[in-house]
Amino acid sequence: MFAHALTILLAAFLLFLVQPVIGRYILPRYGGAPGVWTVVLLFFQVALLAGYSYAHALTRFFKPGVQAFIHGLLVLVGLVFVPMIPRELSPIGAPTLEILWLLLSTIGLPFMMLAATSPLLQAWLGDKALTPRVYRLYALSNVGSLVALLAYPFAVEPWLGLNLQSWGWSAGYGLFALATLIVVVHRVRSPIKSSETVKDEGQPTPSFARRVVWVALAACGVWMLMAVTNRMTLNIAPVPFLWVLPLGTYLLSFIVAFSGERWYRRKYMLPALIIAIVFFGMAASGTVNFSPLVRVMLYVLALLATCLVLHGELYRLRPGTSRLTGFYLAVASGGALGGSFVGILAPQLFQGYWEYELGQVLCVLAVLGALAVDPSSVVQGFRPKWLWVAVGLLLLIWLDVHSVNLRRELDVTIDSRRSFFGVTRVGEEDGVRTLIHGTTNHGAQFTDERANRATTYFGSESGVGRVLSAYRGERRIGIIGLGAGTMAGYGRRGDVYRFYELDEEVVELARAHFSYLEDSQAKVEIAVGDGRLVLRDEEPQHFDVLILDAFSSGGVPVHLLTLEAFDIYGRHVNEGAVIAVNVTNHNLDLRPIVAAAAKANNLQWTVVDDEGNREEGTLHSRWMILSPDLQSHGFEPDDSSYDHPAWTDDFSNLFRILK
Repeated sequence: MFAHALTILLAAFLLFLVQPVIGRYILPRYGGAPGVWTVVLLFFQVALLAGYSYAHALTRFFKPGVQAFIHGLLVLVGLVFVPMIPRELSPIGAPTLEILWLLLSTIGLPFMMLAATSPLLQAWLGDKALTPRVYRLYALSNVGSLVALLAYPFAVEPWLGLNLQSWGWSAGYGLFALATLIVVVHRVRSPIKSSETVKDEGQPTPSFARRVVWVALAACGVWMLMAVTNRMTLNIAPVPFLWVLPLGTYLLSFIVAFSGERWYRRKYMLPALIIAIVFFGMAASGTVNFSPLVRVMLYVLALLATCLVLHGELYRLRPGTSRLTGFYLAVASGGALGGSFVGILAPQLFQGYWEYELGQVLCVLAVLGALAVDPSSVVQGFRPKWLWVAVGLLLLIWLDVHSVNLRRELDVTIDSRRSFFGVTRVGEEDGVRTLIHGTTNHGAQFTDERANRATTYFGSESGVGRVLSAYRGERRIGIIGLGAGTMAGYGRRGDVYRFYELDEEVVELARAHFSYLEDSQAKVEIAVGDGRLVLRDEEPQHFDVLILDAFSSGGVPVHLLTLEAFDIYGRHVNEGAVIAVNVTNHNLDLRPIVAAAAKANNLQWTVVDDEGNREEGTLHSRWMILSPDLQSHGFEPDDSSYDHPAWTDDFSNLFRILK
């Protein structure tokens, strides 16, 4: 059993380590969008289902020796996929499908073999003597997964470059293949009767209702995992740490729940579920000004309590080991269903991230279903009247908290769009029209005679306002990030303002609801796509000013601040040109990163802070101005020094710049 346990542990470690590594490879190709991680999670759930289906079919239809031969052979074939470095693929205009195909072609077979390891090896050990211990191996596999997730942001990402991470993972897969062969040889030499043929005494065949509840509990867990991850990464940063935190919380709930019934006590956890629903509402509330740390803690605590209940009920409803692979197949099917809804259907059905609120209701219903089908459930006798009172009170609280936020949002919203890159809406209140991405202001315009005034982060006293106001003669301006198009208001006759905007929905909203682009005296050009990638493929643009305005929201596209990115920018700016970077950010201090890139490119830099003026529609802003000779543009160079290495495509570390 020791060899089996070790192989399961290693497989789980590699299975979850691969996700943040491969996610970092893909992020720059899609503008650092938080939706990338949602698709990675979706792929994980679908691949997990494929692995569990394979394990179930193998144990059901093949003899022990044949099982061992097939599995050992496929694990070895998986070595063909290493090293795990994604190749370039031709875009097809559907980011979700592109990412899924990229993941499938890069790690498809190895991922499936890793996913199949835990249920398959547990089934091989499913004889009567080991029955009480077999399910604990599932908890062990989740321990391996959790260790991998915690290791990545703390021990891997800060110290190892991305390519070295990939080669290290590939070496780990080679070690896993060796461990699997040892187990396979043991299986052939001393075969244990397949668990599918061992009958559990006194264990009735699981009812259809119980099987449905298995799927529902698993689906709700993944649903809330992905919905919470979406909410967190959208307004903080789409980085491995904030991917890892909710996923690690999800795994921890499995570890606790599958370690034995003594770890899950209904009398404590059912009230905790009610508190969790309240925490979900507080964490997502836009009316309460929590710090990012407090908000993240609320998300994590609520997710942990919810998943503990879901997975605790799942463990209580588990079958005997003769039906082990079928049980895990139902769990994986639920995960794939929940992941598919949040990752594929929700963006098509909902204008906002409403799956977050809907998922909370479904979790409560799934738990009630589990209580109803469990023979030991006190609910069947209708004795604990407090439970039904608590559920009713819970729904009232949930409706009150979320309806207030939703009503306020709908009252001021005049248009809303959802795409792969997030939810963007246009709101109008007190004579000001605002473009909101997630919860972050991306531009505003007065609806009266002040409509041509530059607002928010772009006022005349801001860093970029001073740069654009100072230039004389015809100018060519490049801007990464469109927003409402506010900066086009600085354009004069003969100027060219070329915007690079990732999301086509933002372009449509800016043209339809704001007049900055239409009223500008300059010639306005808009290129749709990731700014860095479009610039990489363009002929030199000879910009007099290049403005990077993609960092004011929580989601920071790291790939726009690396040395490789600045090499691309250098090809497109004239000698002596200015690069202005909007480093206004609630959660991250980007100054050390920009300063390091400036130093590496022999550029002077300075920081311009503007407190803003609400009456004039301007907000606090912080801009960094870079140029070979700042004094010629009216700025004094900053001589501050930061002890921080420049970021590269192979290395970045957000922990060191957290506020």
